[in-house]
Amino acid sequence: MAGRWQLYDTPEMLAAVSTAVAGGQREVLLAVDGVHCGACVRGVERRLAGRASKVRVDLASRTVEFGFDPVAQPLSGLIEILEQAGYRPQVLAQDQALLAAQQERRAALARIGIAVICAMQVMMLAWPEYFDAGEIEPGVVALLHWSQWLLATPAVFYSGWPILAAGWRSLRDGSLGMDVPIAASILIAYGASAWHTLSGSGALYFDAATMFVMLLGAGRYLEGRSRAQAGERLRLLAGRRALTAVRIEQEEPRTVSISALRLGDRVRVAPGEALPADGELLDAVADLDESLLSGESRPLRRQPGATVLAGSINVGIQALDLRVRSEASASRLAAITRLLQEAQRYKPPAQLLADRIARHFVLAVLLLAGLALAWWWPRDPGQALEVLLAVLVVSCPCALSLAIPAVYAAAASRLAAGGVLLVRPAALARVPELSQVLFDKTGTLTLPDLQLGQVQPLGALSGEDALAIAAALEQNLQHPIARALVRAAGRIDPATEVELAAEGGVRGQVAGRRYWLGPPEHLGLDRARQPALADEASTWVALAVEGEPLALFGLSARLRPEAAATVAALQRDGLGLRLLSGDSEATVSHLARKLHINQAFWRQTPEQKLAQQRQLQADGFVVMAVGDGINDAPLLAAADIGVAMPGGAALAQARADLILVGDSLDGLLLLRAVAVKAALRVRQNLAWALLYNLVMLPLALSGQLTPWLAALGMSLSSLLVVSNALRVGPGRQPSIAAQQPAALAT
Repeated sequence: MAGRWQLYDTPEMLAAVSTAVAGGQREVLLAVDGVHCGACVRGVERRLAGRASKVRVDLASRTVEFGFDPVAQPLSGLIEILEQAGYRPQVLAQDQALLAAQQERRAALARIGIAVICAMQVMMLAWPEYFDAGEIEPGVVALLHWSQWLLATPAVFYSGWPILAAGWRSLRDGSLGMDVPIAASILIAYGASAWHTLSGSGALYFDAATMFVMLLGAGRYLEGRSRAQAGERLRLLAGRRALTAVRIEQEEPRTVSISALRLGDRVRVAPGEALPADGELLDAVADLDESLLSGESRPLRRQPGATVLAGSINVGIQALDLRVRSEASASRLAAITRLLQEAQRYKPPAQLLADRIARHFVLAVLLLAGLALAWWWPRDPGQALEVLLAVLVVSCPCALSLAIPAVYAAAASRLAAGGVLLVRPAALARVPELSQVLFDKTGTLTLPDLQLGQVQPLGALSGEDALAIAAALEQNLQHPIARALVRAAGRIDPATEVELAAEGGVRGQVAGRRYWLGPPEHLGLDRARQPALADEASTWVALAVEGEPLALFGLSARLRPEAAATVAALQRDGLGLRLLSGDSEATVSHLARKLHINQAFWRQTPEQKLAQQRQLQADGFVVMAVGDGINDAPLLAAADIGVAMPGGAALAQARADLILVGDSLDGLLLLRAVAVKAALRVRQNLAWALLYNLVMLPLALSGQLTPWLAALGMSLSSLLVVSNALRVGPGRQPSIAAQQPAALAT
């Protein structure tokens, strides 16, 4: 067992699954199935105690994060400890940008704590000046002033360092970010107070400086947390992708990182596993589930020499070998990693516009503050400094800059909590304008698995006995037909000598007789001889012995429990719906009638789907496409809103604007609700930011607003914007599957 974990001790895999921290340590994130309660959490912590540091177990996501020294304690040994304790660990891929952001949030929390302590102490020391405590001994006054200086210094230069550094970077780069006036106000307040302390005369503003830092730090931390929630879900989504493949080297299997695969490598794929790369099938017939690639719901038989695609599932009874024909950059892991990185970098156009407006506003603020100083200085130098600080702080466009990104961050978090991953925020603005929805069939409106619907005995065997034999032949296979038969069987007889038949199907020996299970046409059965076969909405397989048919089994794709209610809700909203599928006419028509979708198209190629969508867009419709296969990738990429299913192909997910990671079409209704609320919150936030500056700026210019009140007002304004953004979306709603008629749930 240890051997399969030792790969993670290699430098390249350590870099892929962990991140470096101070002191030569590394941090890693593991999924730990089997953790169900507080006792399990404590069990994991005890197992890792003394071997790992900073152990953090998250019961909700069933993950454990910890630090370790790869020299003193190899990662493989720590994973083995958890495995031997009965947990089922899985190493998750790491994204360095997300981890760096997580560490920065921890540091920000520490800075806020220091700022709060220092600000409270400074205010306590300044209370005599607030309340005119009367005559105080000069020595006591000096002690209070020097103590304030001592306490304000760590608050300004440690807790406020991110603001000061950001302001300096803006000036160095020749731009005017919103941190420039804030940094200037903090340094002016601190510098003037220090000078007055040294000179022994003049007002102190240490309380204002520390309040600036405390309030701004707290506001930005709370705003950052709403962004971080979606980032953590992205991290887990990307992390659960496969990291290894089995490469044949000198006829010996060796587990390697997927990133180590090269053109020409020979790879072995066990039953039930996905192909890690595009390649050429070698020396064995293979049954592959390619429903994610072509929309075809039935497993396909591929002969040696055929081209097979990454993402196909080996549903045969034996391992298959393939020759790699694509680099690791085409793998599922690489596609999802690129998707994640793009999501972290992307800014919607509206946010970019608000940022540009904020930069111009900062310049106006600096000019206005200079004019205010020039006006007040000849009249009252002390008041002039207070007005300068108040104007710099109160008019900082923090609320304006947060108005849109805070809403998008909150919307992304709300959607992620409901099983919808927002990859490209710009698509959210188009959802309220939506007019047409295009659905794929297999894996989208229907579940990937089939279910047994009919058993038709044709010989002496009863339906129950025939099903037991069929399940015996299929019990070691992984394709949807096999799973459906095994699931439906009341009992399963033992079978031997099971093998794939060259003509199709599978054969094997049960109770001393040799049976065959496969397509009915190989037995000469058609709808003329067997009327049941006229039901083309079902997938039919036949059981035979020595060429004599014994039974027919009709299997059908199961409709998603929530599909009918989702479709009905979208139609009630006045949206036009179309069903576009690569499946047969009978299957597609049957499903369309069941869901009351009037426009259904079958045997659709990717080109035909794309042509229909482009025609709708040319006619002025805003189109959402929902699909899961590689054949849907062009459709999702060209749609105004592209939505991918979670079990779909990596290429389709990489082209989508949203992914239904909850594996439920309920997410489409949540998306509509959240998008409408998000548009409303953006308008409210922009209106508030404008109103706030129109009211508060005159108060600051007239000297009626003290610097610390200006800081409080600006922070409260930013927090109000963030709080309003967090109201995006309705409360958690019950699944609409519960409203589904029973007849439609099958």
